[in-house]
Amino acid sequence: MKYHLAVISGLAIACGFAMGADTAKDKTERKTVTVIHAQGTADGSSEISREAVKECILSLPTAEALDPEVVSESRFLKEINGDPNKNEWAKIFTAKITINYQVFKKDLLIVATKSVEGKEPTMREVEKRLPQSKEFVSNPADGDTYAGRSNRQYYFTKQDDAVVDVKNRAKVWLKQQGPLLCTDTK
Repeated sequence: MKYHLAVISGLAIACGFAMGADTAKDKTERKTVTVIHAQGTADGSSEISREAVKECILSLPTAEALDPEVVSESRFLKEINGDPNKNEWAKIFTAKITINYQVFKKDLLIVATKSVEGKEPTMREVEKRLPQSKEFVSNPADGDTYAGRSNRQYYFTKQDDAVVDVKNRAKVWLKQQGPLLCTDTK
């Protein structure tokens, strides 16, 4: 009796494995498998690189169109212009110009896939317009008034002097950027 139970148990287990094998066989037969006979690494990753094709400035304002923002404040100055007896409140000025412009960029994106050897990389041109800004501030070192003896600090005490200083700084930068202007955006 024990022998028959062992055989029946063994048959039941074998049938279970056979049924499980049929189920596993069904699952693997439903999958699509592509076999490629090649040597090399086929990890499915891609390399993306970017090469700049063109970069230029779309437009810049004229030097005459620059309108600085002027800020004034009162400050107590000691030993004004080297005079040890001249200590008083003075109005000082700072001028600021912000130039807003756009840069045109054309890049070439190159996507190379490692999954299949011999496949040509995908190339695509991407164009974009990027807003930029450049800020200029009058330099008080060029000011008309100084205070202090050993630690001199210079200031603009005339609004027009601060405006002329910041405009000159912005004009120099505009002149330097002239060759970078776009001739065409294609």
